[in-house]
Amino acid sequence: MNSILKNILISVCALGLLAGCASKDLVYDENAANSIDKKIDTVAVTDDTISTDTVDRLQIITNKSVNSIQNEVDGKVIVLESVHFAFDKYNINSEMRAVTVANYVKIDETIESYNDLKIKLEGNCDEWGSDEYNYALGLKRAKAIKDTLIADGVDTNKIVMVSFGESNPICTEQNTACWKMNRRVDYRLLP
Repeated sequence: MNSILKNILISVCALGLLAGCASKDLVYDENAANSIDKKIDTVAVTDDTISTDTVDRLQIITNKSVNSIQNEVDGKVIVLESVHFAFDKYNINSEMRAVTVANYVKIDETIESYNDLKIKLEGNCDEWGSDEYNYALGLKRAKAIKDTLIADGVDTNKIVMVSFGESNPICTEQNTACWKMNRRVDYRLLP
């Protein structure tokens, strides 16, 4: 009898903890978000009455190279593109793998000239999930990029990782396009 009460108490406590972990009031529908993402990726602007602001936002959403970090090393500017991730994922898809390879080529050329250079990988998330979960997910995303850099030939001692979780958004609007842009890893070169 004592073990039954103990199991019930443990179950009630576990349910209480799970219920208390929800920190957001918003409800995210992944299927609807993916459908919207596909529609956004195929948008064509043909109407002259669309405002400049709308066109700029659409270009940001559809232009894969808009999320990039300009790094300056001894006066030379090296642009490294951000790698984006699917909702709640840290695996690198084939399109983003091409971005990691392009970034590696630029990094490799730069490291040859500046041997003391470090690469800082900054993991970022959208606002969905608890702060703790998003910090962990951001770190997993940064580690996925670190693993590809190591596989491509970068010395592991040259790579540092940090996670900003959801605290470093590049877009703050409450829509799928912004959330998609915020799920990323940024590359920074440190002298």
